[in-house]
Amino acid sequence: MVRNAANSIAFAIGIASDGGKISMQRGLHSIIKQRQTIFRAEDHMDKNERERSRHRKDYRSGLQPSYFCSERTRGFAPRWYSAAPLALCLALGCRSTPAPTPASTSTTQPTTTYASRPTTPPPPIKLFHQTDNTLTLVTTPDATNDQIAAIIWQLRDAVSAHSFDTLHLPQKFIDARSPIVWFHIYRGPKCASEKYAAKLPCGASYHAAGEFTLGSFSNPNRTDGELVIDENHSTPLWNPDTH
Repeated sequence: MVRNAANSIAFAIGIASDGGKISMQRGLHSIIKQRQTIFRAEDHMDKNERERSRHRKDYRSGLQPSYFCSERTRGFAPRWYSAAPLALCLALGCRSTPAPTPASTSTTQPTTTYASRPTTPPPPIKLFHQTDNTLTLVTTPDATNDQIAAIIWQLRDAVSAHSFDTLHLPQKFIDARSPIVWFHIYRGPKCASEKYAAKLPCGASYHAAGEFTLGSFSNPNRTDGELVIDENHSTPLWNPDTH
């Protein structure tokens, strides 16, 4: 089925590109080279384009707009001159200005800087809750950001030293991760049950102070640590892809 093929907008000269109907041409035009019968536009028809911005006049169907030549068929198939502007310029010798080169849209990604490891000693931590892939830890309610960061660095050291048991954390459970285990660190136990309790103890927002992640689907020893500012903002402590 040929559907609206006579009104297609293309970038090549088309013998038939203008009519609302398609029919078999009954004879050959004497000016065009002798060849077999072809499909063509039945009538030299115009369409009235609806009025909108930039098009407020009767519109000659074909490539928009067709102001380059007069509205005559010159004995050829209807609208033989409905062609792309480039093809018309080649035929008529008109001048064209090359399109400006688009400005580069590439942007340089900012370099992330990481704070140095704090010298503050980590406060004590306690295992508050354990699931099949999560350990919830609590520390002193008044722990500073540097102390929370020190805890996260301590967990990272325990990965390479294989020393989670010395922190009273289950080393066998961590070794059996498949493939990730998450550590959620809270200041005190008040909000620590929010990830699994039926009733949220501190409201709907997230109240953890720090996060440590061990393992990934491509690297079981990948470590990632960050301070949690609020539920939408956090501060990474190191580049997890370089450690």
